[in-house]
Amino acid sequence: MATALPSRDAWDTEVVGRRVVQYVLDVLISALIVLPLTLLVGIGANSDSGTTAWAVLAGLLCGLLTLFWYWVLRPVGTGQTWGMRLLGLRVVRADRSPLTTRDAVARLLLLVVDGLVGLIAMRLSARRQRLGDVVAGTLVVRDRRVLRARGGVVRATLPRDCPRGV
Repeated sequence: MATALPSRDAWDTEVVGRRVVQYVLDVLISALIVLPLTLLVGIGANSDSGTTAWAVLAGLLCGLLTLFWYWVLRPVGTGQTWGMRLLGLRVVRADRSPLTTRDAVARLLLLVVDGLVGLIAMRLSARRQRLGDVVAGTLVVRDRRVLRARGGVVRATLPRDCPRGV
């Protein structure tokens, strides 16, 4: 479900620490989702029915589809994985429109490359973007609605070196 995004002046991209914690949370959450599938594959692969290869292939496919759903399809429109929602973060396009499937796929593909390089890129970038964000044209921002609902203080400023026209 697409939601209205705050104005450019309300974006707070100073979320590098939160993004690191969010990434760890999302890895744990997605592992907990895929773990039952892995266990089922193990049970199917240990059977003597001669379907070991098919069971492994089916389990691998289910696991990959589940990860694709969690990291790509779930955030489309809302801009949030469950880890982002817990930490009050949201992915938005640089033009303030909601995240698209194409953007989410680009971010996911570069997440593998980003690792430590992405952390360095976020620290050096004016808008705290990792490589996947730059390629996808997205920003990760504080979700003001979540912070307000939790009674938190909302900072409504961009870094001084961040261009206002973007």
